[in-house]
Formats: sequence, C-alpha cells, structure tokens
Amino acid sequence: MLLTAAAPSKLRYKELVKTVNELKKIVKVKDVELLNTPDDFESKCLSSAFNCFQNASLHLEPANSQSSRNFEVMITRLRRPIITHTITDMNCSPCESYPKAAPRQFLDSFLSLLQEQFIKLHI
Repeated sequence: MLLTAAAPSKLRYKELVKTVNELKKIVKVKDVELLNTPDDFESKCLSSAFNCFQNASLHLEPANSQSSRNFEVMITRLRRPIITHTITDMNCSPCESYPKAAPRQFLDSFLSLLQEQFIKLHI
C-alpha cells in the first residue's frame, strides 16, 4: 500500500496536537518564565514559527514532580522535526521579537498553528 507524501505530516500534526493538549493539563502555571510566542503564521515564516515554538518548549515546566517523566517524553515529542512544505523567508521575525506569554497561552498559540496547518493538509 502506498502512502501519499502528506500522510506522515498528517500523522505528525495529529500527534503534536494531542501532545500540546496533554501538556496544557500538566504545565506549571505559577511562578514561571514567560515564553516568546509567535502570533503571525504567514506561510513564508511557518518553519521559523515552528522552530520558535519548539525551542521555547524547552522552558516549560511540569506542575508537579509526579508528572515529570511523562512531561519530558512530551517535550521530546514536540522537539522532533516537523515536515513542512514551505519556503523559509530570510525576512522572518526572530523568535526573541515575539511577545512573551504565559505557558498556557504559549501552548494555545502553538495549538492554533498546528490546527491551522493540519486543516490545510486536508484541503
């Protein structure tokens, strides 16, 4: 059976959406570092936005020590490469230029980007 070229991407986006939703339940929300959060998802800068989210996800912390191992697994899952079919423009904003947001808002924005891209794969 042959898979289409987009099939791995669809599966990867589904996995990422699930992971981000799980992280939202166990991420530390008090006394945390604010994270640079991309908010413009122009097609020419998707790779840059994904990289920003992936790098910033390293600064997320679990709410309690019981969820620490599971948390680490989810962060590792987020850090795996994402297959994108976009051309990266050199004029994209650097990650540090995006506004900072609390972890849950950061994850909501990441989820928004993932869902937007997942929908585009279905078109």
